[in-house]
Amino acid sequence: MDIVKANIVDAKKFLLTIREQHYELEELKYERYLEENGLCIKVSNPARTCVGRGGQNDLSAVPVHIERFVRRIAKEEAALYQIREAGKDLIALLPDARERTILKYYYIDFLTWEQIALRVHLSPSRTYDGHRMGLEQLNGYIRAAWMRKLIALLKVRSKSESNMW
Repeated sequence: MDIVKANIVDAKKFLLTIREQHYELEELKYERYLEENGLCIKVSNPARTCVGRGGQNDLSAVPVHIERFVRRIAKEEAALYQIREAGKDLIALLPDARERTILKYYYIDFLTWEQIALRVHLSPSRTYDGHRMGLEQLNGYIRAAWMRKLIALLKVRSKSESNMW
């Protein structure tokens, strides 16, 4: 995984975007469910009118609106899949299997801290420690990758300047 190309500067912030995107997708799916079942027609856009030309009970626009939900959900799922794969690649850089597992369970599989602690057979505090140490190590890799990129740019720059003289 090319950390610089992916523009990752902080492991926790990057991995949290995966969780946030997952929860946004779940919220969107819930809105679609409400819309399909007529429970909350205006949930996604309060300004959208629920009544068409057929009178107060006309819900003819609902199928069109549900189709928009379906397309948006498919797009969000594809984006989530992509960012999850990048997250898996980043986590795979860790040499410690337990730290990899903790980070994978939390950021990729979306488990709670209690579920993770049970699965890795650790206390919650030791689970948090493994999480913290894994993130620190990933941030070290990220800093090293950016430093290598900076050095490579400086070398290219110095070569081009020396060729000018």
